[in-house]
Amino acid sequence: MISVKNPIKQILASNSPAGIKVIALSLMLVLVTAAPIMLYILFGPEDGNPVGLGLLFAAGALVGHIGFLVGMLMLLRDYYFRRK
Repeated sequence: MISVKNPIKQILASNSPAGIKVIALSLMLVLVTAAPIMLYILFGPEDGNPVGLGLLFAAGALVGHIGFLVGMLMLLRDYYFRRK
């Protein structure tokens, strides 16, 4: 039997700074929300119009980019204001 590790648990359990974790989770969110529309484009009908999948991707990309910005701000805060 193959044991598949949960990538989200691996990211959260890593020794990386919190900003890097937020960035990684945000990029995973964008990938997960983009996958359905990419698969529909590859395997779906040529004349299809997946409005719902487009809206899913748009919302996921928006939240993912906001998370990326928050992660970058966390990294900058840690680097410039919390030096030891």
